[in-house]
Amino acid sequence: MKAILLTLLAGILCSGSLLHAQDSTATEGSSLSTDPPQTFSLVFNRGFMLTGGQPDSVPLNGTGSGTYFVGAGLKFPLAQNKLGLRVAPGVSFSHITYEQTNLKAFPSVPDSLAFPLTMERHSSTWAELPVGFYMNFTRDEDDDPLFFAELGGYVGYMLAGNYKIRYNNAENLRVREKLQDLHKIESEWVRLRYGLYARVGYKWAALFISYRLSEVFDEFTNPTYRPKAVEGFRNPPIAPMEIGISVFL
Repeated sequence: MKAILLTLLAGILCSGSLLHAQDSTATEGSSLSTDPPQTFSLVFNRGFMLTGGQPDSVPLNGTGSGTYFVGAGLKFPLAQNKLGLRVAPGVSFSHITYEQTNLKAFPSVPDSLAFPLTMERHSSTWAELPVGFYMNFTRDEDDDPLFFAELGGYVGYMLAGNYKIRYNNAENLRVREKLQDLHKIESEWVRLRYGLYARVGYKWAALFISYRLSEVFDEFTNPTYRPKAVEGFRNPPIAPMEIGISVFL
């Protein structure tokens, strides 16, 4: 009986030693292993147009004018992920909303309309490619960025353009009108756009600023869509700068 008890006690001690050794090994392994830094994320931008420099003849609504962007962000880390390259092909949706004022002369003249407009907007859809260099100032235990900054440029090609208006008719009924496929019109839109951007952020959110280097419209308005019957009516420049927020998911 005594021999059996000693045998059981020795077995328990041996199994305990083995379990402790396994736990120690697992703990050491888990403390050493970390997840690799993320190299893919969805990128969402919401930008608001800065309209302060616009002439009174082209009054823009800042909160209603700007760009939405969604893209697939691919990161290429360099220098142990202290810096790198981000490529984010995607689609952007831009809006230019016009205020209705007495001095307004584009894209319509209030005095020439049968009814005052309650909304007037140019909208466009673009295939866009932003490319930027980022720098990670601080990183977490998985080598993902905490505080970071990014500087880059973008190029886009126009896929669609339209013009929308809303007004109340004589019966006080709301009327909506929409002209589509404006991107197919000759001498009206600049179908290739490009510019620069910069952002600074923390983890998955960032503030950004962008500056469009190209014009929105061609120099001269298409004769069919002149707000005034003036030969050689020139399209106005549109505010090129936007500020907003970026989200990485």
